[in-house]
Amino acid sequence: MICELCGKEVDSGKKVSIEGATIDVCAACARHGTVIGSAGRAPVLPRRPAYRKELKQLDVVDDYDAIVHSERERRGWKQEDLAQKVSEQVSTIRHIESGSMEPTEATARKLERVLGVKLLQEVANTAVELPAAKSSAKPTLGDVVQIRRRK
Repeated sequence: MICELCGKEVDSGKKVSIEGATIDVCAACARHGTVIGSAGRAPVLPRRPAYRKELKQLDVVDDYDAIVHSERERRGWKQEDLAQKVSEQVSTIRHIESGSMEPTEATARKLERVLGVKLLQEVANTAVELPAAKSSAKPTLGDVVQIRRRK
């Protein structure tokens, strides 16, 4: 068993209530709370095997700023008009057109719909090897987080 307070590996611990939370701690850390009882070893769950998951991701095209600007100009709209049609701030449209801000996926979808252009492209499917879960049957944040890397 691992002490939930200090992280020490112990054979037998104590179940303690600290500020309303019930946790399993070692004998040294038990003094920080009210002892409720003895903490037995948690049942050992079988490890689940590692699995592969196919991820489908969308990314904004490289020349999004020029596409949005030229299409807005072609239609004769001001930045204020486009901002109103996509329900965004004028400053957001200004930043997108200048290239200093990449639109979010939601904003890019709105711009695609209003301007009739293609701003999102599918990134090649990447097979991700997820490690086997340690002792928990539930996946943790570390099991599913994916870091997107730019080309």
